[in-house]
Amino acid sequence: MHFHLKQDRFLIFFFGCLGILLFILLGCLFFLKHLSSFEIEIKNARYESYRIANELRRTSDDLTKMVRLYVVTEDKQYRDNYYEILSIRNGTSPRPVDYDGIYWDLVQGSKRPRPYGKPISFEQMMIDHNFALKEFELLESAEDLSNDLTVIEERAINAIVGKYDDGTRIYNIERAPDQKYAIDLVFNQDYMDQKARIMTPIQEFLEIVDARTKKRSKELDRDVDLLLTIAITLSIIATAVMLISITKALRVISRAAKENELLLLNILPSSIAERLKKGEEVIADAYPQASVLFSDLQGFTEMTTKIGTTKTVDILGQLFDAFDALTLEYGVEKIKTIGDSYMAVSGIPQERADHAIRLANFALAMRDKMKEFSEKHQIDLQMRIGMTYGAVMAGVIGHKRFIYDVWGDVVNTASRMETTGVPGEIQITEKMAYLLDDQFIVEPRQEIEVKGKGMMKTYLLKAKK
Repeated sequence: MHFHLKQDRFLIFFFGCLGILLFILLGCLFFLKHLSSFEIEIKNARYESYRIANELRRTSDDLTKMVRLYVVTEDKQYRDNYYEILSIRNGTSPRPVDYDGIYWDLVQGSKRPRPYGKPISFEQMMIDHNFALKEFELLESAEDLSNDLTVIEERAINAIVGKYDDGTRIYNIERAPDQKYAIDLVFNQDYMDQKARIMTPIQEFLEIVDARTKKRSKELDRDVDLLLTIAITLSIIATAVMLISITKALRVISRAAKENELLLLNILPSSIAERLKKGEEVIADAYPQASVLFSDLQGFTEMTTKIGTTKTVDILGQLFDAFDALTLEYGVEKIKTIGDSYMAVSGIPQERADHAIRLANFALAMRDKMKEFSEKHQIDLQMRIGMTYGAVMAGVIGHKRFIYDVWGDVVNTASRMETTGVPGEIQITEKMAYLLDDQFIVEPRQEIEVKGKGMMKTYLLKAKK
């Protein structure tokens, strides 16, 4: 059996174009994401450059502050802080975590506001950041000027304790302490001019970083604008192609396949319908384990006489629709209805280890639904249900009018369980009772005469345990 869609080449062409457009659009979106990440990296690099340059400026200011406090107060705490700032910058002392601009404002005595990290010199920080050669030279120049200033600051510190430079930066000349001389060293105009020279390369460094960042940002903006234009254009084209393709596809499907698809899915299990669509002409399968159920309404003829054919058919249709919904809920397969009889199976066409349990739950739900309908419509209807399990065969009969049916001795036995059953009850065979005994309440009946089987011991399925 074969199913053809008209204008399939048209659909392939349009969906192929749509796929290509969507692929290109997706590529644009990924590239936009990459550009966005790159822009963030540029901004982060600018921030890190500012942070490093600012730290050099700040440490120079911190050194000035500490040396001035020391020469004015002669408090050794400020001298110790001075040398700690130098050693942190040179990478010979551990670097405090979050070593920001207010760190030394929070330091009181030997207490530190934050823990320490690994030592790292200012020069190593510049190397790790991969500065351009010009940028590196500027910061290195500023650091050298700051280090030159420490010569004056160390003279002032040693003058407080009466030690003086012999001309080789060795303080081995001892005289009386001279606080006035020390204060003049770190407050005179020469000191201030030399300190200002430190800031000149730092300012030039910041200007270079700003220029570089702005240039890269403009280049990225141009790329982003171009990609956005391409993406929007492709989106419009893709939308148009998609709408045309969907419209054509719907027309083709509705004309060429609607009847076949819906008919197959209504009368056959979906897996069987798929096999037919793939061209399988003979479908017949053996199932070593499956459960079969038959049900029949009691009082149906009397109800027809009482309320009329039209209303009876309407009620029957509603009841069977409810049963169909239960098949979906419990995972069983409806096979067919004949008049007021309903046949369902479990473990077919998809084999299941819990086929009997599923069908037992379905049978109990059918019985409950029957009671609900009787009360709702105020009718006196009861249902006999019969079940058993075993090996069966199932397949599709016919070529023009398809019927999916089940055969085997198990089917006949399940039918006998229904015809010899009790209204309002679910009769099962002895072997099915043993299978369900762990999870359900089953009650034995006296042996009954079953056509074609002789005397059989049966059970009634009452409820779940």
